[in-house]
Amino acid sequence: MLEKVIEINNIGCFRRYAAKDDVSFRKLTLFYAENGRGKTTLCAILRSLQSGQKELIAERKTLGVTVPPFVHIRLNEDDYRFTDDAWTITHPDIAIFDPVFINENVYSGDFVEHEHKKNLYRVIVGAHGVELATQIENLDRQIRDANSDLRFKKGIVESNLPSGVTLEAYLQWQPVDDIDDQIQNKLDELSKRQQAIARINDIQSKGTLGELHLPSIPPDVTSILGKKLNDIASDVETMVREQIDRHQMGRLGESWLSQGLNYVKNDCCPFCGQEVHSNDLIAAYRSHFNEAYKNLKQEVAQLSQSINNGIGETAVFAVQQRIADNLTLAEFWKQFLSVELPDVSFHDIQVRYAKLREHSLVLAKRKQDNPAEPVVVDAEYSSLLANVEALREVVDAYNAAVEACSTRITEQKTTVQSYGDLSSIQNEIKLLQARKFRFEPEISNSCRDYQEAVTAKAKLEHTKETIRQQLDQYCASIIQSFERSINDYLDQFNAGFRITNTRHLYTGGTPSSHYQIEINNTAVDLGDTQTEPGTPCFKTTLSSGDRGALALAFFLAVLKSDPNISSKIIVFDDPFTSLDRFRRTCTQQLIQGFLGIAQQVIVLSHDPRFLTLLWDGCSSASTIAKTLQMAKTGDTTIIGKWDIDAETQSTYMKDYSTLLDFSRERKGDTLAVARTIRPFLESMLRSHFPGYFQKGEWLGDFIAKIRAAPINSGLQHAKADLDELDAINNYSKKYHHDQNFNADSEPINEDELEGYVKRALKLVGGT
Repeated sequence: MLEKVIEINNIGCFRRYAAKDDVSFRKLTLFYAENGRGKTTLCAILRSLQSGQKELIAERKTLGVTVPPFVHIRLNEDDYRFTDDAWTITHPDIAIFDPVFINENVYSGDFVEHEHKKNLYRVIVGAHGVELATQIENLDRQIRDANSDLRFKKGIVESNLPSGVTLEAYLQWQPVDDIDDQIQNKLDELSKRQQAIARINDIQSKGTLGELHLPSIPPDVTSILGKKLNDIASDVETMVREQIDRHQMGRLGESWLSQGLNYVKNDCCPFCGQEVHSNDLIAAYRSHFNEAYKNLKQEVAQLSQSINNGIGETAVFAVQQRIADNLTLAEFWKQFLSVELPDVSFHDIQVRYAKLREHSLVLAKRKQDNPAEPVVVDAEYSSLLANVEALREVVDAYNAAVEACSTRITEQKTTVQSYGDLSSIQNEIKLLQARKFRFEPEISNSCRDYQEAVTAKAKLEHTKETIRQQLDQYCASIIQSFERSINDYLDQFNAGFRITNTRHLYTGGTPSSHYQIEINNTAVDLGDTQTEPGTPCFKTTLSSGDRGALALAFFLAVLKSDPNISSKIIVFDDPFTSLDRFRRTCTQQLIQGFLGIAQQVIVLSHDPRFLTLLWDGCSSASTIAKTLQMAKTGDTTIIGKWDIDAETQSTYMKDYSTLLDFSRERKGDTLAVARTIRPFLESMLRSHFPGYFQKGEWLGDFIAKIRAAPINSGLQHAKADLDELDAINNYSKKYHHDQNFNADSEPINEDELEGYVKRALKLVGGT
């Protein structure tokens, strides 16, 4: 409990204050102070004590002084000092209702802004909710910082991003082991394409490679060599052979005889001239060298030429020419594409064919010498022929390579037409170079930093969402309960409106409250400075008094929901305004309700009547209540005792003047005059019969006590006026909220009011 304000120096109007006499506080402490005497300054000091905000005191430093502010307060038997621009100890368990609370949490002027909703939200949800909301705000701030960091790091990465590649894909790239080889291959390909473009005419005119075709020995060589004349009689053949042998003609004998037979004319021998008509030997010759023989001899005669044509040097040199031509073409095409041909040894080909050719001609000669006799192909011929045929496997492999090269050459001739646009391969090279550059230390680190920043931001957002869900769950019931409490208080204030649709939002990423005003079952948005003129909103639907009632309802609802209310010091600074005096009694009753649950209640007001209501309404005021006053002494405000009884008496005289003015000249507000009658008579009776009427009792209670007073009671003197008191009370009570809920709308007849005013004045001897 706040026990005493011991000292205040150089803060606002408290230039030099030091406590004197008994100015200690009690459970209910009532401060009377006219405007400008320091109520707002004292609230600022207590708010600074509660929050630790030194600015609240610094901004109220007394002008024109150089000595720093100083405060000394006794609270819970401990000393709290503000010195050297800071509190030695703070005390969070202080709740203050004042214009600062209203301006920060409810509205300012005609508007409810977003900051009001944010601050009110923090007030509503309590310490745990504030902790969660603060975590969300801190995370939101960290996320904003993370976004800024992310944009910076993303910009670094994107500055190296290849055209056509997304950032996501770029970050997923992996190192390529042979990237340098791939780049070089593409550069080589680009170079070849550039050369191809430069020599496109040569490419189109240059031929493709040709296949090798090995010479072949005539297929009938073997059959011709093996032919013989089957229609020559064996005895004739014997005679011819004997003749050849006899004359030692050798291998040329058959040929010589065959040719010589052609010179036998008219059956005369060309050598001796003798007639040969009946010569058996000549007959044998003619039988042997017949037409079949001639045909065979002709075939044999052509055999050597046929062998030379098939596998002679000319045919073999054609192979050499093809190999040479292909080598020349290959050298040309290697400038533009891959050309690989197996090695083929022409020398080997030449040797193998020469040997086969030489042996074949020997066999042909042998056949020519004796055409009628078969020549058997020997093993050597077969071996030489096999050696030549073995070359075909090498040639087939060579021709397969030639075919593959020719295909590529044909494709090159076709595609070279599109080489005018090199952008495709150039882009490929750039992309490969970008892949290599991607894993240079500087760029790799930039990518890693960006990805780590993305992960860090995602983690913050996940944490924020988790806490947000916790806050949503925590606030779900609290906010609805808060709405019900506010509307209960508004009902007690007899307000013509309610609040509805109360919930929390995350406007701007941080939690804030939201509600609407409901009037005549119609929900109206609060609006703000941007609201279009002509739109119903907080500014246009609530009077100043209604706004004050709403602010107080908010504050009371917060107190009601506070689980630590028993440890709270509650401070009220002018909790109602002159515009809602009809709520005076309700406000007094609600404030007094906290005496039983809070640690301490402090009320500051410039309205002595309201403070008197609180004093009178406290049944144990003499023991738990204290009345103090802020007054001006010299150039400083001081805190001193306040004689509430004397002030009450003074109020009695003010009420007397109010009734007298209306009685004589009908001056004053009729409702205010009607409401003055009852407290005027209550003050009169307390003065005339001291000690009989307790604080918190009203005129109806006074009348009941007078009516029940025993004969020996001093109240017997009042019984003579009992009927008149009862009649005046029955009239006046209908204009007080504690007796009539619709007191504000109760009709007033001025003539009737004047009559009851005069009757009240008559009771005290007035006219």
